[in-house]
Amino acid sequence: MKVRLNKTAWRAAGGILASFVLVVSFQNCGKAGFDADLDSTLDSGMSDAALAAKYGESTAAKVSGIPFAFESTIDTITYNSCADTSLRSNTAFTSLKVGSYSSGGIKLKDEFFSYADQNFKPVYPEPALTENQYKEYLADSPANNGAVANIAIRVKNSLTDVYTATSNVVLWTDIVPLVGNLTDSLVMDAFGTKGVTANYFPFSSEYRVMEAGLSFNASEELAEEYRNIFMSSGVLALTYMADNAEIYKVRSSSTAYPVKSAYGKGYSLSFVPGSSAAGVHSGNPKRVLASVLETDLSGSGVGAKNWNCNRAYRVVRKEDRATYCPEHTYSDLANSSIRQELAVMRRHLRADQWDVNVTYRCVVPKGGVSCYKEENMAAKGFAEVEYDTTKECFRTNGTYTGAIPSSKCMHYITVCTRD
Repeated sequence: MKVRLNKTAWRAAGGILASFVLVVSFQNCGKAGFDADLDSTLDSGMSDAALAAKYGESTAAKVSGIPFAFESTIDTITYNSCADTSLRSNTAFTSLKVGSYSSGGIKLKDEFFSYADQNFKPVYPEPALTENQYKEYLADSPANNGAVANIAIRVKNSLTDVYTATSNVVLWTDIVPLVGNLTDSLVMDAFGTKGVTANYFPFSSEYRVMEAGLSFNASEELAEEYRNIFMSSGVLALTYMADNAEIYKVRSSSTAYPVKSAYGKGYSLSFVPGSSAAGVHSGNPKRVLASVLETDLSGSGVGAKNWNCNRAYRVVRKEDRATYCPEHTYSDLANSSIRQELAVMRRHLRADQWDVNVTYRCVVPKGGVSCYKEENMAAKGFAEVEYDTTKECFRTNGTYTGAIPSSKCMHYITVCTRD
């Protein structure tokens, strides 16, 4: 195993501060150093001998030849730019949340059903393969057994290299499952029929919904470095864990290193300073998720798909809400358009954690926690946050065209949805 350290430094008014993100690279690594094995669900499946004993050599060879069968899609990505040490473990401020709520989900590819229909026989007196037969063949096939869909921030041209803010790649922190073991019969019940896409798994003992989150919000420097990584060498990758406990691995048709293709989706993210009809000061930090480009990581030739990222909501301090983010009234909520927009925002912004005003396009955190490091700037005659996007604002390690501003730059929560 090798570890490459990427270190970036920024100059601030008070000196030079440094932040870093590790790229942990793996080549012929063992399992040492990893924190979990997903309750041992990632076993290697049945051996060739076991398959032959169960099916006979001829049918066992066909089971071994079953292609990778799963296709997973997410339809919502939410980016929260708030970053401070105090927010690191607060689930309301998770940096990236993804999930499937409308068009996204998991399904079995048509190629799997075609292969099974051509190679296996139905059990008499059934005229065609049953759902239980499909599920059994799928669970026994080496290409699919124990597959777990997950998200991680990976290197675009070396997908087993994972970005992390610590010295180790950790399950549930750097690599986060979206759903449990996809060949678990209780999970397969949701999508085991041809043409069915599922994003809710009512019988699963682990996850009922398909969603996950990644956080890199321990500091504004770290958050900015991750944004820069997304716009250069990194990609938000939806891949599948391999059939063992080496959590960094991805399922792929290729065994070459570096791993440049895998089953799954890649999401390239770009960021801008903000959006306003009045304009945005060019020096403001890029805290708004501006675009998502979805591609197929397998290199199968499937066309790229763009997302809609027009929901950039300002994060407003509770002390400023009367002016910048009042609560919705009952008459507001009688409007069906407002309710529909609010439903999209509520996919990742829970009502017990956030107030949302879709008319003002703003949010206010609940629970006495602030997105901003409160410094009582009002006592000095300044606003704590600069809500006017045309003006220069104070950001950590910033450089300025004139005097150092007193009011902090605004943070945003952006919700992107799949077209």
